[in-house]
Amino acid sequence: MKKADETKGIFNKLPVSAAKFIKQVIKKMRYRREVRQDVQAELTAHFEDELKDCKRNSEGEQKARQLIGDFGDARLLAVLLRRAKKRCRPLWRTAVAITFQTTGIITLCFIVYVIWFMSGKPVITTDYVAELNRIVQASSDGTLNAAPFYHKAAQVFKELPDDISVLFRKKYKEVTPEQKQVMEKWLTDNQETLELVISGTQRLYYCRTYGNKQNTSEMISILLPDLNEFRNLVRALTWRARLRAEQGRYEDAFDDIKSCYRFGRHLRGDKSLIEQLVGIAIEALAAQTIRDILSEHRIDSPVLAELQQGFENMIADEDCTVSFKFEKLSIYDEIQRSFTDGLRGGHIIPKHIAKLLPEVQIISALSTGSGRVPTPRKQKVNWLSERISDIRDVVEDVGYQSKIIAAWAKKGGYVLFFHPDKYETREMVDGLYDYWEQTARKSPAQIRAENIDIEKQAMEIVEGNILLEIFTPAIGRVCEIAHRNRIDVEATLAVIAILRYKQDTGNYPENLDELIEAGLLKALSIDPYSDQSLVYKRTESDFALYGVGENFKDDGGTVAVVDGRLRKWGTKEEGDWVFWPVSK
Repeated sequence: MKKADETKGIFNKLPVSAAKFIKQVIKKMRYRREVRQDVQAELTAHFEDELKDCKRNSEGEQKARQLIGDFGDARLLAVLLRRAKKRCRPLWRTAVAITFQTTGIITLCFIVYVIWFMSGKPVITTDYVAELNRIVQASSDGTLNAAPFYHKAAQVFKELPDDISVLFRKKYKEVTPEQKQVMEKWLTDNQETLELVISGTQRLYYCRTYGNKQNTSEMISILLPDLNEFRNLVRALTWRARLRAEQGRYEDAFDDIKSCYRFGRHLRGDKSLIEQLVGIAIEALAAQTIRDILSEHRIDSPVLAELQQGFENMIADEDCTVSFKFEKLSIYDEIQRSFTDGLRGGHIIPKHIAKLLPEVQIISALSTGSGRVPTPRKQKVNWLSERISDIRDVVEDVGYQSKIIAAWAKKGGYVLFFHPDKYETREMVDGLYDYWEQTARKSPAQIRAENIDIEKQAMEIVEGNILLEIFTPAIGRVCEIAHRNRIDVEATLAVIAILRYKQDTGNYPENLDELIEAGLLKALSIDPYSDQSLVYKRTESDFALYGVGENFKDDGGTVAVVDGRLRKWGTKEEGDWVFWPVSK
């Protein structure tokens, strides 16, 4: 208030026009306060010097107007004064001012860029769900499709009685005679439903229409088919097969097992990895159930011959390799949903990745995990039965994707400015799946001999791409399971041939070649962990048939035990892959 009074007092000594002019100049300078005060004092002093000889107010006013005219436009004068003061300031002050100005501009531009980046939206150009349906539609003849039969049967078995649900989780050898009677009655009551399943297995193919149930065209929403209900159908069939075998109805028992195998085979092919893995698990359960029955019952050679012929026909044209068509289309779909369609291929949309993460975690838990190096802690998931450990082996810690997001959050600058765009990501996907298709047919023994690290090399292909690092599964493990599945069935056929040879000749063969010479076996089964035939040994009263297992060495037919549980495939450290004798 004091300063305002002083300023007013200074201007009172000048004519009104001069005071007004000085105020306009000072206002338009838009500079630091202390500088404006200095300029005001200088202009005031200038006018006072020029007007000191004026005797009358009118004369002073006229002189002041003349001086104002000489100064020219107030705004231009203010600009010139500001520039003059800037040129006169110290160098350090100029440097500081430029630094602050530059920092402010950069900060503002960065904020605007981040807002623009975070508010990006995708442009959906392709309906990949429709594309998938075109691929998987095997025929327009609906009478050849098993899907209606399976889904109708599954609805009946979706809600199981508590006592039946408990028995499904038990191993058959742990069940009491009374519990077997309860199960037999329940199976009899649901015979019509089981016949629906069998009718489905006799159809040419299984094809569900993706997307209709969810009424969506987003691929991620259909990656989680309701396969849990199929589990109960398969368990029911294997239970009925075991009960029929105890009653001496071996042909009926083996018919149920063959139906199980065809069920699993329907889930293979151009399906999602989840569906394919469940199909593999069902086929493995069928093969293991046959060996269980053969170890507990003496079955006549003609029945065994029929069983063997039936399985040989089923696997004659079966391709056990994994199909990647579904997964590749799903990644294509996520690319168009995870990137904008702007300049230079757009940019990644962080909020979509955050939204996607929980669904990716579920998919990882149900299928293949993320296959990172080093491998995270495995999470146990019980599928089909405790004997089917295939899917459990490839499931990894679902929290790992959260760690990826946290790591990328620390690299925010990279994501904002250097992350691969949509087109670069698409090229990465093509390279990744080309690599997987090249290695999928290689056996574990070949991969080991060629020193191939599938997961590491896959991660090198997608390095620096947050979307693909999250979505890249442990394909090496999946391919390994696919190779196991083929030898699992072939080893079961070899067991059947050996038992037939024993019944026909009274002795076990000296080697597997004798089975081929006798016309009981078409070819030797090749162990994918050694690329050699399975190991066959005669014992005092029985025989042993096994592969070398995951440690790639012959442990003499010893089964690995981890935490009190048998590991059918062995471990990285010990144990063989034993098909016979069946562990008790």
